[in-house]
Amino acid sequence: MKIQSLFEFYLLNVIVQPLAGFNDKLPFKSKTVPQSTTTVVGRLFEDVIIPCSFKIGPGIVIHWMKGQKYLHSFFKGSDYLKNQDSIYKNRTSLFFNEINNGNASLKLRRLNLQDEGVYKCYISTKDSWKCINISLKLGGFITPAIEYQEQNRVDYLTCYLFGAYPSPNITWIKNNTTNLESNIEVSSSPPFSVKSQLNIIDSNSSYQCIIENSVLDQRWTGKWKIEGTLLTTEGKKALLPCEFKNKDFLLQKNINVSWYRVENASSTILASFSSSSRRMVFDSRFHWTQDMKHEKNDFSLTLTFPTQSDSGKYLCNISSIDSTELMIQFLTVVYRIRRSISYPRFVPANQEEITA
Repeated sequence: MKIQSLFEFYLLNVIVQPLAGFNDKLPFKSKTVPQSTTTVVGRLFEDVIIPCSFKIGPGIVIHWMKGQKYLHSFFKGSDYLKNQDSIYKNRTSLFFNEINNGNASLKLRRLNLQDEGVYKCYISTKDSWKCINISLKLGGFITPAIEYQEQNRVDYLTCYLFGAYPSPNITWIKNNTTNLESNIEVSSSPPFSVKSQLNIIDSNSSYQCIIENSVLDQRWTGKWKIEGTLLTTEGKKALLPCEFKNKDFLLQKNINVSWYRVENASSTILASFSSSSRRMVFDSRFHWTQDMKHEKNDFSLTLTFPTQSDSGKYLCNISSIDSTELMIQFLTVVYRIRRSISYPRFVPANQEEITA
């Protein structure tokens, strides 16, 4: 019997029979199957394409397996999904228009932790057949963030990662040179929730939190620094500068900017901007200083008619996929001295001034 016939016979038996004992049902010994191995990386909760190619020929048969689980088959010009494992239902597809060009790749949707492992792609034509092993590794790097807070006169930074796999590496750096020790909390089960907190012991220094994922080869950086102190008088406009100078940052399409008033144990949002939506102001006394369509690196905010109660810390948060910068401005509003003008007393002619 030709190899093609053996392969088709095997596939039909796997499709109509239970999947148990899969390896024992092969019409050829696994050690005699010409195999090639490759590795692909997928992101948790996203889609991935698991590659598989072959030499084109008549009578194409494609079969995808993961261990004892059946994923997808293509036989006699159409999909065959009768005994597809339930965990893959509505999650797999082939590139139907590319099969006759030698593309047997599988698209797997909405990845979860159970999808990690080795996949087998079996391809047969009347002229040839082969088996390919593909190792799928997963990585998670969901919503990194850095937060600044002040509580009981203690300033501290908190670095977060809300979905991590595997557990990431977190590093704190002071003034671009010194590595710092910090507390790191990691949830017990994946995808991991990671939190690291650091007290600011020197407000004149800059701090960085770096989070790295080795599987995804992804790196995120959160930065914090004090930009300066501003002094103004009551009723005089106050400019809160926030100008970003990193050109690589500005080339990114999705940038989010937020301004906050920072007070003890709380933060109040004043204004926000997103490259994918319009600018917003939540306090009518503030407005964006520049037209961001023309001044793409200037995110300054202007406060009209400030009072002494407006004195305090203001934070500009600029975020993208790869980094976040927190810039602190101190504003001091002083009392405006109102000068009094004295006028000479008028005494009518021929009348003595009355004195007390």
